[in-house]
Amino acid sequence: MQVNKLFIFTGVLFFLLSACTSKHRVGDVSALDTLPAPLREFNLKISQNQKDLTAYLSRAQWFIKNARYSEALNDIRSVIIKDSLNPAAFVILGDAYLNLGQPLLAEKAYTKALKIQPDFNDALLGLARYFLVLKNHDQTLSLTAKAIIKQSFNPTAYYLAAWSFMEKGDTLSALKNYLKAVEQKPDFFDAHVQLGILYGKKQPRMAEAFFKNALRINPRHVHTRYLLGLLYQQQGEIDKAITAHLDNLAINPEYVPSLFAMGFIQMADRFDFKEAINWYNKILIIDAKNASAYLNRGFCYEQLGNLKEAAADFRQALTIDPTLDKAAQGLSRVAEHN
Repeated sequence: MQVNKLFIFTGVLFFLLSACTSKHRVGDVSALDTLPAPLREFNLKISQNQKDLTAYLSRAQWFIKNARYSEALNDIRSVIIKDSLNPAAFVILGDAYLNLGQPLLAEKAYTKALKIQPDFNDALLGLARYFLVLKNHDQTLSLTAKAIIKQSFNPTAYYLAAWSFMEKGDTLSALKNYLKAVEQKPDFFDAHVQLGILYGKKQPRMAEAFFKNALRINPRHVHTRYLLGLLYQQQGEIDKAITAHLDNLAINPEYVPSLFAMGFIQMADRFDFKEAINWYNKILIIDAKNASAYLNRGFCYEQLGNLKEAAADFRQALTIDPTLDKAAQGLSRVAEHN
């Protein structure tokens, strides 16, 4: 959808949205109740005071977070029509474009915000994110440094600098900046996760602490618990690993990484090949083109002496991924059943 067309219809869409919100409030409580609670609150604030531009921008940020970009752009445009010199509106517009994969439009929006207010922290950080996407780390670090000079309490600036240092291969500087980010913002979830990853190779107990910190902030984040499970596997703490992955699967029974980890544990640590096959079966129901699941299930069949089934799985793995050398090797081992 082209942005200029979207903006042409903003007035009409806003009128309809306001009308619908009013209708739901007065005569259709059940329809209103189906909306997410934050969205209900934003709609209520806007219906009570349509001059409250911060409510529109807050709702736009919620829309961006939930990948509802057309609605976000509608709200941002409504603000810009009423206040063309609102730097926050242009920053949020840049965030929407960056999430939509349109970095050049994002850069224009962030630059516009800085023209309006040259030291606006959110605009500096938005532009830093833009250059991070382009892997222009010198620009990212220059902008984050400027933001920190202007505003010393700046956890997002430290986080973006850490990310940039990490991509440059400067892990020590990355570590220092991630630590500064969580020092300033103890509930900075992403920074805790990145610290867990950084510490994982050399200081596993520190890594465990940071992953657990992240999970205290967001207990239902399955990828972080998966990383914690992998950390336990690497340390040979198999019971803890199993608990982590099973906790994940209680949240999302179709989370393939934890299903795969459970299969691998049964195969490589417990040598329970029948149980491992059960886990790989679950993966293949969800993802019938998972070459690694076929490969590992083939290996389990081979260990159990079911060579015909092993050959079929190795062959299927190679059909999906012809570069999978281990599948070719497995097929060679059971060649007489190929």
